[in-house]
Amino acid sequence: MRKFLFILCICSLHFVSLAESPPQGEDDILRPVPWRMYVGPYAGGAWVVSNGRFETLCDCEYLSGQGFGLQLGAFADYPLTRDFSVFATLGYRMLRPSYEKSEQRLEYVPFGGGGDFLWVDFDLETTVVLSVVELGVAAKWDLPLRGLYVAVGPELGIIVDDNITEIEQIRTPGLTYDTNGSTEQTFMDGNMSEYYSDAASYRLGLAARLGYMYPLHERLAVAPELMMTMPLTPVTSTYSDWKLATWQFNLYLRFAI
Repeated sequence: MRKFLFILCICSLHFVSLAESPPQGEDDILRPVPWRMYVGPYAGGAWVVSNGRFETLCDCEYLSGQGFGLQLGAFADYPLTRDFSVFATLGYRMLRPSYEKSEQRLEYVPFGGGGDFLWVDFDLETTVVLSVVELGVAAKWDLPLRGLYVAVGPELGIIVDDNITEIEQIRTPGLTYDTNGSTEQTFMDGNMSEYYSDAASYRLGLAARLGYMYPLHERLAVAPELMMTMPLTPVTSTYSDWKLATWQFNLYLRFAI
């Protein structure tokens, strides 16, 4: 009996030494990484840069502008390999660039019993607001420095609301508008389609991202990110070079599921 138990123990030790650890996700031939998807909300603020020439209702020409924007939404990060994943976002984005200029025009100014043509100084400000529901899909690579990543991919947005406002102000002292007796007058205030028949209904861009994932817990992390979006479509077809680019800072809350 003792001899039998001794032989059984020897055999058991032999098989234990040959046994491998239970298969893990990284040992799966069909999938080289564990199945773990990352989802969560994100928010961001942007600096909007507008380039390209366009004209407004008062035949005023603008060449460039800038403003701010914001974005709120949710994301999903699905790893395909250890260093590569598909990164998708869906959210709301608001863009609000402003354009300012000063000009001098020869205007007929009535006074006393008559009038005369005088050079009058004006300040003009035009503001565009676009509200967009946007979907982005990117290829994401984890860099050798742990937590650091880059991502590149297209973004498609549907413009759900827009507005353009143009306000002109007389700077020459003592002069006012005949229509309202004020030094300020609004020329445009309405939807883009009211003034531009070919106003865009969607936006298409190419986004590049650089971010860092900072773990808070085994399944929770935060990820600050810098994103630059290069526009591929104009604000209106008539002014094909009038486009809105953005530099944006995003913050993601990443949950592993």
